Amino acid sequence: MRSLLLLVCLVSAAAGAQPLGRFSAQAEPPDSSSSPDEPDWARTPPAEGPAEPAGVRARRYSRFSAGPGGPSLVVLEVIIGLAGGAMVGSSFDAEGETNHFYTGAMLGGLTLGTAGTLYQYFLPVERRESLLTAFAAVAGLSAGIGFANNQDLPDRDRAIIALMSSQLGVFSSLLLTSGDLELSGSDLGLISIMPIYTTLFAGFIELINDAQSTRGYNYAPMLIAPAVGMAIGGLLSIPLELNGLGFALITAIPLSITGMTFGFAVAISRGLSAGAARAGLISLSASLVITALTTALTYVPPPQERASASAVRITPMPVLLAAGRDHSGLAAGPGLWIQF
Repeated sequence: MRSLLLLVCLVSAAAGAQPLGRFSAQAEPPDSSSSPDEPDWARTPPAEGPAEPAGVRARRYSRFSAGPGGPSLVVLEVIIGLAGGAMVGSSFDAEGETNHFYTGAMLGGLTLGTAGTLYQYFLPVERRESLLTAFAAVAGLSAGIGFANNQDLPDRDRAIIALMSSQLGVFSSLLLTSGDLELSGSDLGLISIMPIYTTLFAGFIELINDAQSTRGYNYAPMLIAPAVGMAIGGLLSIPLELNGLGFALITAIPLSITGMTFGFAVAISRGLSAGAARAGLISLSASLVITALTTALTYVPPPQERASASAVRITPMPVLLAAGRDHSGLAAGPGLWIQF
Protein backbone atom coordinates (compact mmCIF):
# COMPACT_ATOMS: atom_id res chain seq x y z
CA MET A 1 0.00 0.00 0.00
CA ARG A 2 2.85 2.34 0.87
CA SER A 3 4.70 1.57 -2.37
CA LEU A 4 1.53 2.22 -4.39
CA LEU A 5 1.06 5.58 -2.69
CA LEU A 6 4.67 6.62 -3.43
CA LEU A 7 4.24 5.64 -7.08
CA VAL A 8 1.08 7.78 -7.42
CA CYS A 9 2.87 10.79 -5.90
CA LEU A 10 5.82 10.45 -8.28
CA VAL A 11 3.52 10.25 -11.32
CA SER A 12 1.56 13.30 -10.18
CA ALA A 13 4.75 15.31 -9.61
CA ALA A 14 6.12 14.45 -13.05
CA ALA A 15 2.81 15.33 -14.75
CA GLY A 16 2.63 18.68 -12.94
CA ALA A 17 6.25 19.62 -13.66
CA GLN A 18 5.91 19.31 -17.45
CA PRO A 19 3.12 21.97 -17.96
CA LEU A 20 4.81 24.29 -15.47
CA GLY A 21 8.04 24.28 -17.48
CA ARG A 22 6.18 24.77 -20.76
CA PHE A 23 4.13 27.70 -19.46
CA SER A 24 7.12 29.28 -17.74
CA ALA A 25 9.02 29.38 -21.01
CA GLN A 26 6.11 30.98 -22.89
CA ALA A 27 4.69 33.19 -20.16
CA GLU A 28 4.67 37.00 -20.62
CA PRO A 29 4.45 39.61 -17.91
CA PRO A 30 0.84 40.58 -17.33
CA ASP A 31 -0.31 44.07 -18.12
CA SER A 32 -1.10 45.73 -14.82
CA SER A 33 -3.01 48.59 -16.45
CA SER A 34 -5.64 46.47 -18.22
CA SER A 35 -6.96 42.93 -18.23
CA PRO A 36 -6.78 40.64 -21.31
CA ASP A 37 -10.58 40.52 -21.56
CA GLU A 38 -10.91 44.35 -21.62
CA PRO A 39 -11.92 45.76 -25.03
CA ASP A 40 -9.63 48.15 -26.91
CA TRP A 41 -11.97 51.14 -26.58
CA ALA A 42 -12.00 50.82 -22.76
CA ARG A 43 -8.24 50.69 -22.31
CA THR A 44 -6.39 53.79 -21.01
CA PRO A 45 -4.47 55.51 -23.82
CA PRO A 46 -0.76 56.11 -23.26
CA ALA A 47 0.14 59.47 -21.70
CA GLU A 48 1.38 62.04 -24.17
CA GLY A 49 2.89 65.40 -23.18
CA PRO A 50 2.93 68.64 -25.14
CA ALA A 51 5.01 68.95 -28.26
CA GLU A 52 8.07 70.27 -26.45
CA PRO A 53 11.63 69.03 -25.96
CA ALA A 54 12.27 66.92 -22.91
CA GLY A 55 14.42 69.59 -21.26
CA VAL A 56 11.82 72.30 -21.72
CA ARG A 57 9.03 70.03 -20.53
CA ALA A 58 10.96 69.21 -17.35
CA ARG A 59 11.33 72.90 -16.50
CA ARG A 60 7.64 73.72 -16.91
CA TYR A 61 5.51 74.30 -13.84
CA SER A 62 2.31 72.78 -15.25
CA ARG A 63 0.50 72.18 -18.51
CA PHE A 64 -0.90 75.70 -18.52
CA SER A 65 1.90 77.87 -17.10
CA ALA A 66 5.67 77.95 -17.14
CA GLY A 67 5.94 79.31 -13.57
CA PRO A 68 3.99 79.26 -10.30
CA GLY A 69 3.00 82.94 -10.58
CA GLY A 70 1.47 82.62 -14.04
CA PRO A 71 -2.19 82.20 -12.96
CA SER A 72 -1.92 85.32 -10.78
CA LEU A 73 -0.71 87.30 -13.79
CA VAL A 74 -3.65 86.07 -15.87
CA VAL A 75 -6.18 87.05 -13.19
CA LEU A 76 -4.51 90.46 -12.82
CA GLU A 77 -4.64 91.14 -16.55
CA VAL A 78 -8.28 90.08 -16.77
CA ILE A 79 -9.26 92.42 -13.90
CA ILE A 80 -7.31 95.35 -15.38
CA GLY A 81 -8.80 94.64 -18.79
CA LEU A 82 -12.34 94.61 -17.42
CA ALA A 83 -11.90 97.82 -15.43
CA GLY A 84 -9.90 99.68 -18.07
CA GLY A 85 -12.09 98.52 -20.93
CA ALA A 86 -15.20 99.60 -19.04
CA MET A 87 -13.74 103.07 -18.52
CA VAL A 88 -12.77 103.37 -22.18
CA GLY A 89 -16.15 102.06 -23.33
CA SER A 90 -18.05 104.47 -21.11
CA SER A 91 -16.06 107.39 -22.52
CA PHE A 92 -17.47 106.68 -25.99
CA ASP A 93 -21.06 107.23 -24.90
CA ALA A 94 -22.68 110.05 -26.91
CA GLU A 95 -24.79 112.07 -24.49
CA GLY A 96 -26.23 108.96 -22.87
CA GLU A 97 -27.69 107.61 -26.11
CA THR A 98 -25.37 104.60 -26.29
CA ASN A 99 -23.70 102.51 -23.63
CA HIS A 100 -20.43 100.76 -24.45
CA PHE A 101 -19.62 99.89 -20.84
CA TYR A 102 -20.23 96.15 -21.27
CA THR A 103 -18.59 95.98 -24.71
CA GLY A 104 -15.44 97.75 -23.53
CA ALA A 105 -15.18 95.54 -20.45
CA MET A 106 -15.50 92.33 -22.47
CA LEU A 107 -13.01 93.44 -25.14
CA GLY A 108 -10.51 94.68 -22.57
CA GLY A 109 -10.71 91.56 -20.41
CA LEU A 110 -10.42 89.25 -23.41
CA THR A 111 -7.49 91.14 -24.95
CA LEU A 112 -5.37 91.60 -21.83
CA GLY A 113 -6.31 88.18 -20.46
CA THR A 114 -5.15 86.52 -23.68
CA ALA A 115 -1.90 88.51 -23.64
CA GLY A 116 -1.21 87.52 -20.02
CA THR A 117 -2.06 83.86 -20.72
CA LEU A 118 0.34 83.67 -23.66
CA TYR A 119 3.11 85.43 -21.75
CA GLN A 120 2.97 83.18 -18.69
CA TYR A 121 2.75 80.05 -20.84
CA PHE A 122 6.02 80.70 -22.69
CA LEU A 123 7.92 82.70 -20.03
CA PRO A 124 8.02 81.63 -16.37
CA VAL A 125 6.63 84.04 -13.77
CA GLU A 126 7.52 83.47 -10.13
CA ARG A 127 5.23 84.26 -7.20
CA ARG A 128 7.23 87.29 -6.06
CA GLU A 129 7.35 88.61 -9.60
CA SER A 130 3.57 88.29 -9.91
CA LEU A 131 3.10 90.18 -6.63
CA LEU A 132 5.48 92.91 -7.80
CA THR A 133 3.57 93.06 -11.09
CA ALA A 134 0.31 93.63 -9.22
CA PHE A 135 1.87 96.50 -7.22
CA ALA A 136 3.32 98.02 -10.38
CA ALA A 137 -0.03 97.78 -12.18
CA VAL A 138 -1.85 99.61 -9.38
CA ALA A 139 0.91 102.22 -9.14
CA GLY A 140 0.88 102.77 -12.91
CA LEU A 141 -2.91 103.05 -12.97
CA SER A 142 -2.94 105.66 -10.20
CA ALA A 143 -0.08 107.58 -11.84
CA GLY A 144 -1.96 107.71 -15.15
CA ILE A 145 -5.12 108.95 -13.45
CA GLY A 146 -3.16 111.57 -11.50
CA PHE A 147 -1.39 112.84 -14.61
CA ALA A 148 -4.65 113.02 -16.57
CA ASN A 149 -6.41 114.87 -13.75
CA ASN A 150 -3.52 117.30 -13.41
CA GLN A 151 -3.68 118.09 -17.13
CA ASP A 152 -7.50 118.32 -17.03
CA LEU A 153 -7.89 115.87 -19.91
CA PRO A 154 -11.29 114.61 -21.14
CA ASP A 155 -12.74 111.29 -20.00
CA ARG A 156 -11.65 109.34 -23.08
CA ASP A 157 -8.00 110.44 -22.85
CA ARG A 158 -8.03 109.88 -19.09
CA ALA A 159 -9.26 106.29 -19.50
CA ILE A 160 -6.78 105.46 -22.27
CA ILE A 161 -3.81 106.95 -20.37
CA ALA A 162 -4.78 105.07 -17.19
CA LEU A 163 -5.03 101.77 -19.06
CA MET A 164 -1.73 102.30 -20.90
CA SER A 165 0.11 103.33 -17.73
CA SER A 166 -1.10 100.21 -15.91
CA GLN A 167 0.20 98.00 -18.72
CA LEU A 168 3.47 99.94 -18.69
CA GLY A 169 3.85 99.06 -15.01
CA VAL A 170 3.04 95.39 -15.67
CA PHE A 171 5.42 94.77 -18.53
CA SER A 172 8.22 96.94 -17.15
CA SER A 173 8.26 94.89 -13.93
CA LEU A 174 8.14 91.64 -15.90
CA LEU A 175 10.97 92.82 -18.15
CA LEU A 176 13.17 93.89 -15.24
CA THR A 177 12.67 90.62 -13.32
CA SER A 178 13.03 88.28 -16.29
CA GLY A 179 16.19 86.34 -17.05
CA ASP A 180 18.78 85.52 -14.40
CA LEU A 181 17.79 88.40 -12.09
CA GLU A 182 16.30 86.89 -8.93
CA LEU A 183 13.87 88.98 -6.87
CA SER A 184 14.50 88.25 -3.20
CA GLY A 185 12.09 88.82 -0.36
CA SER A 186 14.02 91.82 0.96
CA ASP A 187 13.99 93.43 -2.49
CA LEU A 188 10.23 93.00 -2.74
CA GLY A 189 9.76 94.41 0.76
CA LEU A 190 11.93 97.45 0.03
CA ILE A 191 10.10 98.14 -3.23
CA SER A 192 6.74 97.78 -1.45
CA ILE A 193 7.53 100.05 1.52
CA MET A 194 8.94 102.99 -0.46
CA PRO A 195 5.57 103.95 -2.08
CA ILE A 196 4.14 104.43 1.43
CA TYR A 197 6.84 106.93 2.34
CA THR A 198 6.63 108.84 -0.95
CA THR A 199 2.85 109.06 -0.62
CA LEU A 200 3.17 110.41 2.93
CA PHE A 201 5.73 112.99 1.81
CA ALA A 202 3.48 114.12 -1.05
CA GLY A 203 0.45 114.27 1.25
CA PHE A 204 2.19 116.41 3.89
CA ILE A 205 3.61 118.78 1.27
CA GLU A 206 0.23 119.23 -0.41
CA LEU A 207 -1.40 119.78 2.98
CA ILE A 208 1.06 122.59 3.71
CA ASN A 209 0.46 124.15 0.28
CA ASP A 210 -3.28 123.92 0.74
CA ALA A 211 -3.11 125.75 4.08
CA GLN A 212 -0.88 128.50 2.69
CA SER A 213 -2.58 129.11 -0.67
CA THR A 214 -6.07 129.30 -2.10
CA ARG A 215 -5.62 126.91 -5.02
CA GLY A 216 -7.05 123.96 -3.08
CA TYR A 217 -5.71 120.50 -2.36
CA ASN A 218 -4.14 118.74 -5.35
CA TYR A 219 -4.37 114.94 -5.29
CA ALA A 220 -2.30 114.38 -8.46
CA PRO A 221 1.09 114.25 -6.64
CA MET A 222 -0.28 111.67 -4.23
CA LEU A 223 -1.48 109.51 -7.11
CA ILE A 224 1.88 109.75 -8.91
CA ALA A 225 3.92 109.19 -5.71
CA PRO A 226 3.49 105.34 -5.55
CA ALA A 227 5.06 104.88 -8.98
CA VAL A 228 7.96 107.15 -8.03
CA GLY A 229 8.39 105.25 -4.75
CA MET A 230 8.53 101.90 -6.52
CA ALA A 231 11.20 103.24 -8.87
CA ILE A 232 13.25 104.52 -5.93
CA GLY A 233 12.84 101.23 -4.06
CA GLY A 234 13.94 99.28 -7.14
CA LEU A 235 17.10 101.38 -7.42
CA LEU A 236 17.85 100.99 -3.70
CA SER A 237 17.36 97.22 -3.84
CA ILE A 238 20.34 96.85 -6.18
CA PRO A 239 23.07 97.78 -3.65
CA LEU A 240 21.06 96.96 -0.48
CA GLU A 241 20.05 93.57 0.87
CA LEU A 242 18.13 94.07 4.12
CA ASN A 243 17.68 91.30 6.62
CA GLY A 244 14.53 90.74 8.65
CA LEU A 245 15.58 92.99 11.55
CA GLY A 246 16.61 95.86 9.27
CA PHE A 247 13.37 95.68 7.32
CA ALA A 248 11.32 95.66 10.54
CA LEU A 249 13.19 98.70 11.87
CA ILE A 250 12.93 100.77 8.71
CA THR A 251 9.23 99.91 8.45
CA ALA A 252 7.87 100.16 11.99
CA ILE A 253 9.88 102.96 13.61
CA PRO A 254 9.33 105.84 11.10
CA LEU A 255 5.65 105.03 10.60
CA SER A 256 4.91 104.76 14.33
CA ILE A 257 6.81 107.93 15.25
CA THR A 258 5.22 109.89 12.40
CA GLY A 259 1.74 108.65 13.28
CA MET A 260 2.04 109.63 16.95
CA THR A 261 3.57 113.03 16.17
CA PHE A 262 0.99 113.89 13.55
CA GLY A 263 -1.85 112.74 15.79
CA PHE A 264 -0.68 114.93 18.71
CA ALA A 265 -0.19 117.88 16.35
CA VAL A 266 -3.71 117.54 14.93
CA ALA A 267 -5.16 117.30 18.44
CA ILE A 268 -3.26 120.39 19.62
CA SER A 269 -4.12 122.47 16.54
CA ARG A 270 -7.70 121.13 16.58
CA GLY A 271 -7.74 120.04 12.96
CA LEU A 272 -5.59 119.66 9.90
CA SER A 273 -3.34 122.67 9.61
CA ALA A 274 0.01 123.67 8.18
CA GLY A 275 1.63 123.25 11.60
CA ALA A 276 0.38 119.69 11.94
CA ALA A 277 1.57 118.87 8.42
CA ARG A 278 5.00 120.36 9.15
CA ALA A 279 5.27 118.33 12.36
CA GLY A 280 4.42 115.15 10.46
CA LEU A 281 6.84 115.96 7.65
CA ILE A 282 9.72 116.74 10.02
CA SER A 283 9.12 113.63 12.14
CA LEU A 284 8.88 111.43 9.06
CA SER A 285 12.08 112.81 7.53
CA ALA A 286 14.10 112.66 10.76
CA SER A 287 12.97 109.18 11.82
CA LEU A 288 13.46 107.76 8.32
CA VAL A 289 16.98 109.19 7.98
CA ILE A 290 18.06 108.10 11.48
CA THR A 291 16.63 104.61 11.07
CA ALA A 292 18.20 104.20 7.63
CA LEU A 293 21.64 105.31 8.89
CA THR A 294 21.40 103.03 11.93
CA THR A 295 20.40 100.09 9.77
CA ALA A 296 23.21 100.77 7.30
CA LEU A 297 25.88 101.14 10.01
CA THR A 298 24.84 98.03 11.95
CA TYR A 299 24.22 95.88 8.88
CA VAL A 300 26.40 92.79 8.65
CA PRO A 301 26.43 91.22 5.18
CA PRO A 302 26.06 87.44 5.06
CA PRO A 303 29.30 85.53 4.54
CA GLN A 304 30.04 84.67 0.96
CA GLU A 305 29.92 81.03 0.11
CA ARG A 306 33.09 79.57 -1.31
CA ALA A 307 32.63 76.73 -3.74
CA SER A 308 35.45 74.20 -3.90
CA ALA A 309 36.80 73.14 -7.24
CA SER A 310 35.32 70.00 -8.69
CA ALA A 311 38.78 68.60 -9.49
CA VAL A 312 42.41 69.23 -8.60
CA ARG A 313 44.05 71.75 -10.96
CA ILE A 314 47.74 71.19 -11.79
CA THR A 315 49.64 73.82 -13.78
CA PRO A 316 53.34 73.62 -14.79
CA MET A 317 55.35 76.68 -13.76
CA PRO A 318 59.01 77.62 -13.13
CA VAL A 319 60.25 77.51 -9.54
CA LEU A 320 63.05 79.59 -8.02
CA LEU A 321 65.24 77.96 -5.36
CA ALA A 322 68.21 79.08 -3.32
CA ALA A 323 71.41 77.50 -4.54
CA GLY A 324 75.16 77.79 -4.20
CA ARG A 325 77.42 77.99 -1.19
CA ASP A 326 75.65 79.53 1.76
CA HIS A 327 72.57 79.80 -0.44
CA SER A 328 73.89 82.95 -2.01
CA GLY A 329 72.62 82.15 -5.50
CA LEU A 330 69.41 81.26 -7.26
CA ALA A 331 68.44 78.30 -9.36
CA ALA A 332 65.42 77.87 -11.60
CA GLY A 333 63.75 74.62 -12.40
CA PRO A 334 60.45 73.10 -13.51
CA GLY A 335 57.69 72.87 -10.95
CA LEU A 336 53.95 72.32 -10.52
CA TRP A 337 51.28 74.59 -9.09
CA ILE A 338 48.56 72.46 -7.51
CA GLN A 339 45.16 73.90 -6.52
CA PHE A 340 42.75 71.79 -4.52
